[in-house]
Amino acid sequence: MKMPEIIKQILSVVPLAVLLLSLGAAGISLGLLQANTDNGVRCFFFVSYAQAMNSSLVNYNVPTCQLSIASATIATICLALLTAIELISVSFQIYVKRLIANIIQAGFFVGSILFLFITMIVVSAGWGKTCATYRNITSSGGTSNSAFNIDCTGPQYISDVGPFAPNGADFITAAVFAGVGAVSAIGAFCYLIVKLMRRQKDDNEATPKN
Repeated sequence: MKMPEIIKQILSVVPLAVLLLSLGAAGISLGLLQANTDNGVRCFFFVSYAQAMNSSLVNYNVPTCQLSIASATIATICLALLTAIELISVSFQIYVKRLIANIIQAGFFVGSILFLFITMIVVSAGWGKTCATYRNITSSGGTSNSAFNIDCTGPQYISDVGPFAPNGADFITAAVFAGVGAVSAIGAFCYLIVKLMRRQKDDNEATPKN
């Protein structure tokens, strides 16, 4: 096998590898969010001072957690479909040339990137706001009236009993993996665009001119 052919085969599996990386990152982010919010039922994002001092509250801003989980779910589905398409393409050497199919692929890419960024922003900003609120309360010598003071980088304990969700480290990890998934998806999308442009150029050169 000639060296250019080996390089060509290696390059052909690059987008699949990147998509698998992105899919794995999105899946990990989704799993961590589901585990630490009871599938969006219990939420601790964007907790304000008034909410932290309200002893009757046990959930905070539930729609924000549901948004992060929904975004991560949609992104994971889009990436799973893209990975399946690329796997079929690499395994059976089937290359889609129809414009509508390429547009659908592009839509899946844009959707996955957008929703992963939404997940990253909501989780990082939401948990950051909560941590800042509890940090301000404790630094001023106060004590929140909620069940526990938030540990931003670990699980929660109530009177040394625990651990309980949410785990701050898991939220941080979920945000990081959502970002990694988004960046990886951008890389795969750019590679797809270059590949399509190259294929179009080759087709034009192969077309006989009158």
